[in-house]
Amino acid sequence: MKKPLNIAHRGGAGLRPENTLAAFAHALDLGVDGFELDVHVAKDGAVVVFHDDRLKPEIVRDTNGAWLDRPGPLIKDLTLAELQSYDIGRLMPGTAYAARYPDYVPCDGEHIPRLADVIFLIKRSGGSERLWIELKTNFTDRSRTVSPKVMAEAVVRVLKREKFIDRAVLVGFDWPALIAAKKIEPKLTCLFTTMPQSWFGDAPPPKEHGAPPKAELEALRAMERTGAPWAAGFNRAKYGSVIKAAKAAGADGWFPFYADVTADTLREARDEGLAVGAWTVNAPNDLRRLAELGVDGLCTDYPDRLKAPRAVRK
Repeated sequence: MKKPLNIAHRGGAGLRPENTLAAFAHALDLGVDGFELDVHVAKDGAVVVFHDDRLKPEIVRDTNGAWLDRPGPLIKDLTLAELQSYDIGRLMPGTAYAARYPDYVPCDGEHIPRLADVIFLIKRSGGSERLWIELKTNFTDRSRTVSPKVMAEAVVRVLKREKFIDRAVLVGFDWPALIAAKKIEPKLTCLFTTMPQSWFGDAPPPKEHGAPPKAELEALRAMERTGAPWAAGFNRAKYGSVIKAAKAAGADGWFPFYADVTADTLREARDEGLAVGAWTVNAPNDLRRLAELGVDGLCTDYPDRLKAPRAVRK
């Protein structure tokens, strides 16, 4: 039985500042099989690596070294040069976000990279690591990001130019972007991401499932009941499960919240011919459980913790 791939979430956000070249380089030093990152399209068309739709105060400092006191402009409204003027190499002390990652090592002077910069870093390393690229289009408010089609076109353009199609895995909660990418380049591997399924039940989700505030959660539940805009018509009600819906939409794999992977759901995905990854798996017991189940990849903030679970499976 093969070992699951060790995929460093945002480069290993528990160890180095997320989505920075420093994090990705450190992940390579740890011997990961690849890393996951988030991409947006900037005002001038550059494909840049950043998680939120807007500049995030907890990780962004301006040219004077001062922390932003509120969410900054939308990524899509800034040029590459403007985005790279900010420092993202340290978490703001005293914030809840910083408290999530008590062991991370700051790396002052890190700036928002381009997708192409990360690809160059991987190529220079000489290994065979893969990139799991999350297409960050906003399905609740399309005005906050570029459209799924524009996102797909921009990312595929970079991957083709850098000759990296075969080493890229596209993921995302907004399936229209993945479907558009597949249409442009059928050879691309796409794992369709799903939100925690407890969010869509009748009971309150467990705290550890990270549900949004009540009003947002109820809005998501209402959206799912009326067609789920993120599913592009391939919704659970129509196909019987999110796994079958993803398969019908053209997925090569299923990329769920880690708690949604059980022996039964893994079997269903395998029956549909889908690869299975899991996000974001940090606790040693969860890493071990999923490794023993036989998932294909584990996306984690702590890629160093995967040494023990990987050793379980000979």
